[in-house]
Amino acid sequence: MSIRLQKIDDHTRPDHSYLDQDDECYYLFEYTPRQQPPYDATNDLIFNLKKPVDRKGRQEYCYKERDIRRSGDYLRSALNDDWLPTAMLVPIPCSKIKGHPLYDDRILQIIERMTVNLACDVRELVIQTENLESFHGGYRMPPHQLRQYYRLDEQLCDCEQPMEVTLFDDVLTTGSHFKAIKSVIQDYWPDVPVSGIFVARRYIPHDDADE
Repeated sequence: MSIRLQKIDDHTRPDHSYLDQDDECYYLFEYTPRQQPPYDATNDLIFNLKKPVDRKGRQEYCYKERDIRRSGDYLRSALNDDWLPTAMLVPIPCSKIKGHPLYDDRILQIIERMTVNLACDVRELVIQTENLESFHGGYRMPPHQLRQYYRLDEQLCDCEQPMEVTLFDDVLTTGSHFKAIKSVIQDYWPDVPVSGIFVARRYIPHDDADE
C-alpha cells in the first residue's frame, strides 16, 4: 500500500475551524468521528492509539502498542529521509501533564519510531502546565484560551535557532492545539516556520457539516 502525505487545502480546511490559509498542515488518512469500531482501518487505528494508558496490562493494550509502531512506519514511508533531519520535530502534548496516571506519550513514541536510524532533532519542546479534559471526548477550547496552558522548555530552547519546527499529533480536529502551540513557538522564534503533520484529519461528512 502506497501512503502519501496530503496537504490541508481550500477544500479540506473548512473541516478545521481554527486553521487559516497560512497554516501549513499535512495528514495521511481521514478519520470519521462518532463511529464505533469496527468501522474502517483509519478509525480502528485512531481508536487504538487513543486507548487510555490505564488499560496497560490488559490484552487489548497490545493493539495500541502495535498501532503506535504502525503510525511511525506510515509516517516514515511518506516522509523524505533527507528532510526529517533538517527540522525540529515536536510532539503535541496529550491532555494530561507528566506524572498524571493518564499521561500518554504516544506521539513521542510515534516520532521515535518514525526516526529510527536517522539523526533527527526530536524535542519535547512544549510543556503543558495543567491537566485538561480530552478534546477527543468532546471538550473544546479555542487557541487563545488553550495557549495559556503551554510554555516552552527553556533548556531545550538553548540551541541554534531551528530552520523549521514541525508539530506532530495523531488527529487534526479543529486545529486549536496546533494554533495555540504554533503561536507560543513563534513568540519565541518569530522567523521560524511552524508546520503540522498528523496521522489523520477529522473528516466531516457533508450531512454533518452544520453540527
